[in-house]
Amino acid sequence: MGGQLVSAATYPVIQALPVEEPVDELMAAVVAEARGELKPAEPEEEMPAVRPSMFDLVLRRPRLLDRILREEGALPKAIQDLASLSVVGLAVYGLVVGASAQLVRDRLIPSSFFASGLPAVWMPLAFVLAFLGAICICLPSFYFFTQLSGLDASFRMVTAQALRGVASTAVLLLGAAPFYAAWVLGNVVGLFEDVDTTLQVGMAIPFAVGLFGVGAVYQAFRSMVDVLPVTHQRRGNFVRRMVLAWGALFTAIAPVALYRAGEWFGQWL
Repeated sequence: MGGQLVSAATYPVIQALPVEEPVDELMAAVVAEARGELKPAEPEEEMPAVRPSMFDLVLRRPRLLDRILREEGALPKAIQDLASLSVVGLAVYGLVVGASAQLVRDRLIPSSFFASGLPAVWMPLAFVLAFLGAICICLPSFYFFTQLSGLDASFRMVTAQALRGVASTAVLLLGAAPFYAAWVLGNVVGLFEDVDTTLQVGMAIPFAVGLFGVGAVYQAFRSMVDVLPVTHQRRGNFVRRMVLAWGALFTAIAPVALYRAGEWFGQWL
């Protein structure tokens, strides 16, 4: 063997050793992974007899949600569940921010954005309308970006993935709401003085948390690269570029929508 003497005692051991990949193939795989051209294989979760709630899927079982959102027949129900979860999470967080504004409104300047009307009433409406309204405005562009990237996803599938990003954000906002409420209580008892900054941070938190929603959408599309039909080949990590385009467009529209919705509702409620 290779000019070396091999005894009968060592030959079975040598035969049992694993065969290594050629160095050139291994280095090519490392380079491809560094460039984002290789998708690491992830085990696919088996479909249970009873489908978990959408809250559980979004929070704890994203790979199972990936599988559900790849089935065209399951998309109508999934879209309804994702929209409902988004409404609940955004409304609860908006209620926390609005109630906080009412608790400290005697320390706000009269021209403050938070001083008009009853913030505890109009803030939940403003959050829900701004985020879901921005999704509705962006959906045609989202579909165009997806087709441009070479992924032949249906408009219904694009809608489900867009709502998945908002639902992921809404679920995380439910977890962030108690911590924000504790910060506001610190303002109420006098531990913190700048109430305007506290409320402005409350308006900005959904957009910071939304980065995790963008990450969830990115991972979902990466899992579908080998499943969806590809209309034309793209170089590099085209999924990342596509999702970044989604996020940039939504970020440009949603804050303006939130400000305008709050301004309008504040005059009437």
